[in-house]
Amino acid sequence: MKNKVFINDVIYDATEAKISVFDRGYLFSDGIYELIPYFKSKAFLFNEHFHRLKNSLNMIGMDNPYEDKIWINKIDNFLENCSYDNFFLYIQITRGVPNDLNEEILREHSATKTYNPTVFMFYSPIKNIMGCSLNSVNAITLEDKRWMQCDIKSISLSFNSYAKTLADKLDAYEAILIRDGNITEGCSSNIFIIKDNVIKTAPKSNLILPGVTRAFIIEKVIKNNDFKIHEESFDVGELLKADEVFLTNSSQGILSIKKIDKHIIKTKSENNITQKLFNSYKEFLE
Repeated sequence: MKNKVFINDVIYDATEAKISVFDRGYLFSDGIYELIPYFKSKAFLFNEHFHRLKNSLNMIGMDNPYEDKIWINKIDNFLENCSYDNFFLYIQITRGVPNDLNEEILREHSATKTYNPTVFMFYSPIKNIMGCSLNSVNAITLEDKRWMQCDIKSISLSFNSYAKTLADKLDAYEAILIRDGNITEGCSSNIFIIKDNVIKTAPKSNLILPGVTRAFIIEKVIKNNDFKIHEESFDVGELLKADEVFLTNSSQGILSIKKIDKHIIKTKSENNITQKLFNSYKEFLE
């Protein structure tokens, strides 16, 4: 079996990996995750992703199962099994399984027992961004009905999954979410608009995930190329009137959005800022 899975210090073939049905991650989505991209077998922004993982654990009151050096060692040892050049590493940590399963009560909302946390990792191939041109995708808009703590990278993704599936059925890559009239983010991405050469994206708050690629694009790509960036709220009207719209995430980098619902984004080819940002972003991967 080509793909391997790490579960609590044991490496399995993907078809053989198993987790207890009494794991609180399975019963309550009581856990967090992180996804780290690797290009040419080198992690991109590893420290930033690792910091967010630890921050998410802290925000839901979970102890970190390993010290930093042990984490690095376990990740490196696990990835010795990976034969892909371009892939993502998925890390998931749940509160786990009660130490004592002999009690009659096997499911309760409050985490009152002593638990063995579950550390789970796998890898999966992604495209080589360095060898790709800028892709354009469609998007739909939906009311943002998620909980109010979207800055935690929680494994509780029911609405994200529903919205992303609906987008796919409508021949779109992403669902752009709207809360109180303003754009928050996509189901698996951060959203940017460009109008009159000024770039906007929603400010960091509890309503959006602090995207690692989002931050890198802002600080290392947009600002270093002297483009104007405003981290401020914008509404649906601004979204649809934008000259350009793009999204960022860890596995895709930057994707241009050409159509939102039935509205076409009429980007002028001679002043395609998204293309310039994508070209600059790729230089960091080389």
